[in-house]
Amino acid sequence: MTNTGESNTQLAPDQIAWLKGLKMPRRAGIVRDHILTHGAVTTTTLRDTYGYDHPPRAAGDLKDAGAGVEKRMVTINGKRMAEYFFTGAANKNAIGRVVIPKKFADGLKAAYGNQCAICSGEYSARELQADHRVPFAIGGDKPVMAYEDFMPLCGSDNMAKGQSCKVCPNWTIKDVGTCEGCYWAHPENYSHVATRPERRLTVTFQGVETISYDKLKVTAGETGVDVEELAKTVLTGE
Repeated sequence: MTNTGESNTQLAPDQIAWLKGLKMPRRAGIVRDHILTHGAVTTTTLRDTYGYDHPPRAAGDLKDAGAGVEKRMVTINGKRMAEYFFTGAANKNAIGRVVIPKKFADGLKAAYGNQCAICSGEYSARELQADHRVPFAIGGDKPVMAYEDFMPLCGSDNMAKGQSCKVCPNWTIKDVGTCEGCYWAHPENYSHVATRPERRLTVTFQGVETISYDKLKVTAGETGVDVEELAKTVLTGE
């Protein structure tokens, strides 16, 4: 029997949009797009077309990004091989996010004035991503989705949060209270940054505000310090 490699899993538009929005290595993104186009990808294609010497690594990259991936055996042109396909669900053990409905995400972004919760920069709705304040792998989902449990993040801060969470000691301990007190969950009121005693002040200059930043940069250069150090000196008076 010859299998064409077409997946039986029907993905909803929101699920497809979510999968396309996951942050992952470039090569993994190419594999994701292949699966979305063809329904599945075989280990032979992964090895010969996309250069994965160890094909299961491709599935691992996708799972690490948060995508639910499963394997099945198929026979193509008389040859037995494995193929991977998307389940339509999220990988709960990954750093990634579960599917957040577009309507909810759009409402969240609007409620925050299309500002990133971390850097306060203003972005278009498509540049912001809705994210759980407490990682889904630790806090799960509450029965009713509420804006207070989510935050809009720009791409760079969303990636930075993911990387910080992944190496945080609490990623193994999985204590929700520890996450709730973290900068990455509540930058407006926190006691630590990934369990470290640390405080951060992120200031974003956009549009005409960049003129003020450039002046600050010149002053910093004249005094032989960087902009961050000068700003800290001005704020603390030390």
